[in-house]
Amino acid sequence: MEKKYLQYTIEEFIEDNLFIAWVLKGNENNKWENFIKATPEINTKVEMAREIILLFRDTYDILDEESVLEMWHNIDLLDQKYKKKVRRIELRRTLSWAASILIIFSFGTMGYYFLNEKSTNYQFTSTEDVSQVSSAKLILPDGEEIRLNSDNSTVSLNSENELVIINDSVIDLSHKKIEAAHKVKMNEVVIPYGKRSELLLADGTKVWLNAGSRLAFPTKFTEKTREVFLEGEAYFEVKKSESQPFIVNVGQLDIKVLGTHFDISAYPADNRIETVLLEGSIMISRPTVFGLKREEILLKPNQKANFYKERSIVEVSDEPNADIYIAWIEGWLQFSKESLQSVFNKLERYYNVEIRIDQNFPSSELISGKLDLKESLEDVMQALGDVATIEYRTNGKIIYINKKIKKLQMK
Repeated sequence: MEKKYLQYTIEEFIEDNLFIAWVLKGNENNKWENFIKATPEINTKVEMAREIILLFRDTYDILDEESVLEMWHNIDLLDQKYKKKVRRIELRRTLSWAASILIIFSFGTMGYYFLNEKSTNYQFTSTEDVSQVSSAKLILPDGEEIRLNSDNSTVSLNSENELVIINDSVIDLSHKKIEAAHKVKMNEVVIPYGKRSELLLADGTKVWLNAGSRLAFPTKFTEKTREVFLEGEAYFEVKKSESQPFIVNVGQLDIKVLGTHFDISAYPADNRIETVLLEGSIMISRPTVFGLKREEILLKPNQKANFYKERSIVEVSDEPNADIYIAWIEGWLQFSKESLQSVFNKLERYYNVEIRIDQNFPSSELISGKLDLKESLEDVMQALGDVATIEYRTNGKIIYINKKIKKLQMK
């Protein structure tokens, strides 16, 4: 086990995903039991943290007065059990804190936090699988759908927030303003595989949406923050406003900015959310396990943050070649020491195809290169074959990948 646990407080134990998984599911049981036996000095904190987590597990209903009294009775018993090892005042403070959490989170949200899910107040209207959507579309707040016929559509809102301009088409939204005045509602742009879109929001912020993405945004930013919701990949050039921060809600993360340029890749099927900063600064924020506080990480230019969904951790690294992450807006796929699997995933979305990899193929192989996505898929696959040791064959919209077999020279 990691040495960091020797320094953990009770609060840190009950916020640690691996510890929670052991308590609730028995994950890595032998490792934890051996670790505790080898470090008896942490037994008290471990037992206290286990008791609190187990209390959480059964607390899904609103606590009535009788339940609260019963909970405090159990806490008193727990206090008596450990009073010889832990000072009473410290225990009281810890348990009082734990009881407060139990009351706050007795509304059924604990299940989400244990699964590391972020509860948001917005659900996309378009719930269909983006890979199955036939054409790009704009969904207005009243549910009206407008098709975007171009492969690279442009959508913008004028300064009065009365018109949506889609390439050469103009749609009058002024008659919808009265209905929307009572509550800010969201427009949604849905971009299927094989297409892209560019948006100009009401505040002047520019957004490029990659294939297989959705973005929800208001017709007008009237709140204290400019808030949008993203699923997929987008590059943002945010218009600066110190009085009205811009927030991108993406899965379990919030990205908060005043004015900056950055790219976010957050496809549901990917195991991580990737954020790359090119200019300015951004604050990446996520809830801790119990949601009582938020972890905030400041990103500087030419840095990348990877949030790994399963482990619920954020790793920050320097990225001197940050520009390669937005090459897709110009029709290029540029990569440096990237796994073949990641490259295949991007090609699937861009060309709206399915890539099937042979079971024995090492798709974790790292490659570097640049592909012109304006070319045909056949040309791109041939170019990729020159960079990586692959062979491929196509059958309709399915591409089969195998490892290239080296030909032996005849003597």
